[in-house]
Amino acid sequence: MRVLFFSFVLLCSQFSLASDLILAEEIKLKSNSLGEERNLFIKLPKKYHNEENSYPVLYVLHGQWDMLSTLSTLDLLEDQIPNFIVVGIESRGKELSPENGKTTPFANFLTNEVVSYVNENYRVAAYGILSGHSNSGRFVLDSWINDNPVFSKYFAFSPSLDDGYIVDRVSKLNSETLNKKVPLTITIANEGEHMQDPFTELTQKLSNLTKGSFEFKKFPEQSHRTTKHPSMQYALQSTFAGWEPTYEVKVSGLDGLKNHYTNLSEKYGFKVLVPAETLQKLTAHYAISGNATEELNKHIAFTINQSPEGVNSLFEISDYLSSNGYTKAGEIILDEICNQAKNNHRCSG
Repeated sequence: MRVLFFSFVLLCSQFSLASDLILAEEIKLKSNSLGEERNLFIKLPKKYHNEENSYPVLYVLHGQWDMLSTLSTLDLLEDQIPNFIVVGIESRGKELSPENGKTTPFANFLTNEVVSYVNENYRVAAYGILSGHSNSGRFVLDSWINDNPVFSKYFAFSPSLDDGYIVDRVSKLNSETLNKKVPLTITIANEGEHMQDPFTELTQKLSNLTKGSFEFKKFPEQSHRTTKHPSMQYALQSTFAGWEPTYEVKVSGLDGLKNHYTNLSEKYGFKVLVPAETLQKLTAHYAISGNATEELNKHIAFTINQSPEGVNSLFEISDYLSSNGYTKAGEIILDEICNQAKNNHRCSG
């Protein structure tokens, strides 16, 4: 059974259509806070327009520079993390500098204009991450200290700590206050004592936070610039550890699979559906095995009911199997689809 399932996963790796490479949509947002237009770079999940799901949002500061590395990391981790709406925000220089805990024009732009625009124009889940590198990483930490209610998690990669500002602000907070803050991930590269010493001081001050609410990682083999990719990979994998179900869960039956995604929904606070690709592969797995009719029928019924596109995804896998040497398995799936969705136009003949 295990060999069969993984053989089919390899077979399905070719089950895709070529498409144009589109990095992100560029949008110009007029900002009252900044007194100018500012570019946003927005990348939607692949199936955003084919589904009705809501998605968590990853906000990336220095979007004009860091969008590419972020999207490449998300692509590598596709099965291990949620599908995100990614919003790259053009930002640079002194506008990201903190002002003794005050709300800066850029902070106001981010919270009241960018986030509001995204919420109004896209299907967003109630989960957002703010990510920044270098001086935008310091901005992230300042936002975290200020308890910005918009974000559910913060990523600060090689944040600028050498001026002592962040360490000083954290030093003034007691453990009770710090423990009430949302989770934070901080990383650092090989950057010399001017960065390493305040990083060590900061992480020591945060080390007593509730387990899971604070994570930090050193990348001594990376430079300040090259740490972007491994930092994002670490932050996402640690934040969403256990996102993808194990092989044992996948083939244990539909109840176990549904329970896994129900638990994810409860943990992260937004609805997580069983991925259509996972249901396709498992449906094919049970059809090819030929000895799991009950589970096959359950998976087909669940797929049809989970989303409006479910029945089409089942027809896709049936057609694919029939065209690639698994004619009987394809016919079994087709027969059961039409048994459960008799009114579908493909079943009328």
